[in-house]
Amino acid sequence: MDFAGASRSLHAVCRLLGGAALGALLALAFAAGSAHAQVQPPDVPDTTFDDPGDWGYDDAPAWPGNSGGTQPQQPGPYPSPHPTYPTPYPGPVPGLGDPIWNPPVEEELPAVTTSYVAGTVARLRTDGRAAIPRGAPKAVRSLIGQYNRIVGKRYKWGGGHAKLVDTGYDCSGAVGYGLIKGGLLSTTMVSGSLARWGAAGAGSWVTVYANKTHVYTEVAGLRLDTSPFGDRSGLNGVRWRPVVGQRRSFKVRHPIGL
Repeated sequence: MDFAGASRSLHAVCRLLGGAALGALLALAFAAGSAHAQVQPPDVPDTTFDDPGDWGYDDAPAWPGNSGGTQPQQPGPYPSPHPTYPTPYPGPVPGLGDPIWNPPVEEELPAVTTSYVAGTVARLRTDGRAAIPRGAPKAVRSLIGQYNRIVGKRYKWGGGHAKLVDTGYDCSGAVGYGLIKGGLLSTTMVSGSLARWGAAGAGSWVTVYANKTHVYTEVAGLRLDTSPFGDRSGLNGVRWRPVVGQRRSFKVRHPIGL
């Protein structure tokens, strides 16, 4: 018997069967990978992200007096100021990218040095305060004057809640300061509560934009905000800034009659 020939034949058969088995395994793996690829959904943009409200994180635990409050009724209605505010975010702006994060940059009027200006639209002063429009209702003129008292204060978490006159303010503390001093709000409120305060929709003179983490207000053509969003200065703290209108996830409210 030719043992050497038989051994060579057996090795050849093993090599043949081994190659076939390997090929079969590779074919099965390829088929499984193709099936897996077919059932996977395509990549889609992440739409679960929500606007955090920049620096104005204000979902704070309750401070003394933070249980809410009703807004006193105001005389009115008052006529709307003119010109009307532009619609926010009409579309992408060349060179600015996503309009949600980069609002349209409008031509800003030069700052003034006077405490009052003619007409119905407030103007930014050279000292950072707002020049009060003589044509605005008394309640609006008073509100702007009250906010002028805290312009320039630093951002301070909880500021304006434990005590109304404070060394710094968070977003709701700043917005609440003017509303309380102007007789439009009876007690301090966090931003989430301000999102349910007053009347729904934009006001003719005063509009509050709020969600659970941030709040800002626009009064007669200027915005009071602790966040530098949409502001070329890039500075945080309590400041008058250009109007930006409603941002994503923000509720729109206004004082009754204004």
